[in-house]
Amino acid sequence: MARPRSPGRDKARQLWLESGKSRLLKSIAEELQVSEEQVRKWKNQDKWDKVTLPNENSNITKQKGAQPGNKNAAGHGAPKKNSNAEKHGLFRKYLPEETFSIIEEMPDSPLEIVWHEIQIQYAAIIRSQQIMYVRDKEDKTIEKVEEKKGNVLGESWEVQQAWDKQANFLKAQSTAISTLKNTVKDYLELEGATKTDAKEQAKNWKEAVIEIAKRRKEKADGRADERD
Repeated sequence: MARPRSPGRDKARQLWLESGKSRLLKSIAEELQVSEEQVRKWKNQDKWDKVTLPNENSNITKQKGAQPGNKNAAGHGAPKKNSNAEKHGLFRKYLPEETFSIIEEMPDSPLEIVWHEIQIQYAAIIRSQQIMYVRDKEDKTIEKVEEKKGNVLGESWEVQQAWDKQANFLKAQSTAISTLKNTVKDYLELEGATKTDAKEQAKNWKEAVIEIAKRRKEKADGRADERD
């Protein structure tokens, strides 16, 4: 006996088509409380992409822009479901869905984007302390990098002494901190500081990040008070 067709299967297809084929599968899955993989499976099996929407592939040649004398669109721009008006229309067309979903969740404010970059860089610096940790001067790493088979047999090994690993760590950390300082400087400039002042403040990047975090918290608390 065949399994009954899931009611969510047709609902998922309907939601996708009603969005003009633009809604993320992840969003549909969350609404229907199923996995994103299940929605993607339904999409492939039922060939959603081959469904033609009204006015799609029309043979009627349309004049660009509003019809002469038509004032209905004045001040309103393109319809919400018009792909030409989509904020990330180009991205949606060419990027994988997972990548596009990340872009959709990114903030619009340049200040917020740079702040996120500061947080990511700072987190990477802290995480590197564990990954690149050198125990002591006897902390040697030996790793096979090549093995030859056939008529010629042999192996190649790479040896990293403790001082090699420590030197690599210090070099990587120095580069990461320089990048973080530049990002902090960019943030301060976006806030309104001059290039000279921003560069000077970024030299003590830890203190600068703390002050930025304080200002952000005060601003957020102010918005909370306004809502109350």
